[in-house]
Order: sequence, then C-alpha cells, then structure tokens
Amino acid sequence: MRRLLLLLAFLCGSIKAFTLYNGNPSLPMMPETGAFIPREVWFGVKVGYECDFVYDRKLRMEGQHLDNCSKKVHTYESLNNFGVLTLNFSDRVEFFSAFGTLSCELSHTPFTDTKITYKTDSAFAWSVGGRAILAYWGDLQVSVNASYLQSTPSLSSLRVNSSTYSTHGTEFDYTEWQIGIGLSYRFGGVIPYIGADFSNYRTRIEDLDSIRFVLPSRHATFKDVYPCGFFLGLGFAPRRAFGFNFEARFINEYAVSGTVDFKF
Repeated sequence: MRRLLLLLAFLCGSIKAFTLYNGNPSLPMMPETGAFIPREVWFGVKVGYECDFVYDRKLRMEGQHLDNCSKKVHTYESLNNFGVLTLNFSDRVEFFSAFGTLSCELSHTPFTDTKITYKTDSAFAWSVGGRAILAYWGDLQVSVNASYLQSTPSLSSLRVNSSTYSTHGTEFDYTEWQIGIGLSYRFGGVIPYIGADFSNYRTRIEDLDSIRFVLPSRHATFKDVYPCGFFLGLGFAPRRAFGFNFEARFINEYAVSGTVDFKF
C-alpha cells in the first residue's frame, strides 16, 4: 500500500491532466467531524474554494459546412475559480453548488495559412452536482459523481493570424456535464484515488460576422474528440473541520485542480 500511495502522489504532481473536476470518492467523509455540528447529526454543511486549470483539451469543430476545413483545435486553455457550498447527508451523499468565474482561450487553423484565436473575458459561471459513496470495505470506498457547468462569457479578442477583428454582438456559450466513478483508499488522513469519467463538452460562438471571409458560417461549434477520460488525485483530511484535495485529469483534456473545504 505504501508503494501505491507514493505512486499516486507522484502522478498527481507530475502527470498532464483533463474535464470537470471529479473530486475524491471519499469527499462525503472528508472531514468526518465538523467544527460545530456534532458528528452524530445526520447532516452537515461545508463551504470551500475550487480552482481548476485546463491547459489542453482535445476538441474539434462540428458542422456540415466544414468539408474543406481542418476541424482540429490546436490550443485550448481555461481557468475556473469557484466558491462552493455543499450539503452533506450521513457522510455518504452530498450535493453541491458552485459560483465563480471562468475564462478561456481557443485557437484553430481551418486552413493551412489561417489561424483563428478566440479569447474571452473572465465571466460569471455556475455549477451543480452531487456525489455518493456506493460501497466501502474497510478503508476502501467506491463512489459516483455527476456535475454540470455553464457560462456565457463575452469575447474580448478575436484574431485571424495577427489581425484583430470586431467582437460586437458575438456570443460565447459554454456548457459541460459529466458523470464519473472513482475508487479511493484511506491511509489515516491521506486519501489517494483513481477513476474514470464520461463528459460532454460544448462551446458555441455565435454572430461571427466580422470573419465571414474566413469561416463559411456565422457560428462555430466545438465539441470533445474523446468523451471518456481518467483522473488521479490525493486528498488530505485532518480529524476536524478541514479537507484538502488535489486532482489531475487526462486523455481528452489536460488539467489540474485544487480544493479546500471547511465543515461546520
């Protein structure tokens, strides 16, 4: 078990990663004791902070009008910062809502000598979801999670090669939902985990009138190349009040996440 812990800790710190933050399968039990609410009470409340940075994602353009275009997305980055409110029930099930900001940058080359880059402002984003521990054997837990994220940031920059074009009236619609299953093992207050997920990502950019000379349509839609991926993580749960978690995701996107929670 010591070798497994060292391996997961190393991977979480060094592997390139990916989709929505999954979280530790043991999160409904992290921490087990709150600062004020007695452990015997069947419900609990947690507040926390979540930061998620995606530095690459496997996307492609969608549409029947793209027969003569390259559909591959070459560059994708996004940054999410959320405050999170979680309702916990019997240390087995929890539901959460998150509110904060999202920003992203995306570029693709539909033609050999033409690179289009879209960059958004940092805008309001929200997310909802839940987790449930399905089974546990001693310190081994198996859980499922589901979440949904939405944001409509405004486009701050639109470039074709080195030239800048108007973003007036342009709308950027970002949505993503995901389900996952994970396995964790508790070594006292240290909890490594691994899992797999299925996600559906969609970004649609409307009213691209200023670059109609490049794109054959007034809009551009981008979706995942691969819907499935894997994640690895490492959690820390002291005996009381606080829990910390770090996660890496990979295959259809490369990302890292970090969270801290305070349980009342």
